[in-house]
Amino acid sequence: MKVLQIFLFVICVFFAAVAQAVSFTADAVQIRGESISHAKMYWLDGNVRFEYIEDGVSMAQIFDNKNNRIIWLDNENKYYLEREMPDSEKVVGTRQSQKNDPCKQYSGAECVFLKKTKMNGREAEKWLITLDNNGQDFHVFQWIDVKYKTILRQENSDGSGLSVDIRDDQEVNKRKVRKLTMVAFTANGEQRQGTQWYDNELDIVVKQQYQNDVIDELRNIEVGKVNSKLFSVPDDYTLFDVDAASHDSELQQAPTSKVVSK
Repeated sequence: MKVLQIFLFVICVFFAAVAQAVSFTADAVQIRGESISHAKMYWLDGNVRFEYIEDGVSMAQIFDNKNNRIIWLDNENKYYLEREMPDSEKVVGTRQSQKNDPCKQYSGAECVFLKKTKMNGREAEKWLITLDNNGQDFHVFQWIDVKYKTILRQENSDGSGLSVDIRDDQEVNKRKVRKLTMVAFTANGEQRQGTQWYDNELDIVVKQQYQNDVIDELRNIEVGKVNSKLFSVPDDYTLFDVDAASHDSELQQAPTSKVVSK
């Protein structure tokens, strides 16, 4: 079985957002310059399935959030692989269930609410976050948007940070979205900009763009029922033996000795 590359935007883009208890399908597109990848995506209560073709082989990748695992399916040979899902790839709870405490995103941090204020023209809450950095305190100031609970600005004690501009009442692929333009800056003044579009109904990122030719996008979104069986391993699939496959590969690649008869 060939282990195929993950659609990276699954982790880095769409599911860094909070998940609503809803089901839908979409066409997932990843653009890297002239390289374009396509997949069919199924979403059910935070569980995600991608179907795609790699080297002519029909494959599926499942993010089983409930059981904290990632599954690969080789639909041609009926093999599967699975591994535990890292914390960084898990879908968190709904926005309504989240607390405003920004320390939820940091392990072992201390948070102090400072005041209600305005930032980038929006109602915000200002927080002071203290982290341990090799025995030294590292301070982070965050301004959290009251409506969406997202960061409007962050200033770190080393001089780096982030500024976010939010625009409501936008539209992408005929769906209502909010547009977030983010500018990250370093202590020496260098800046990088990116843009994300959050779907108002689904509350996930449905498009993001960095530079001019790095784009991740969900198109043709259809909200509706999704079969829960899509997120489990079919009964007739066999667990792929990685160790055995590696051993066979080593044998195939090993040089053969020649016997010369005299």
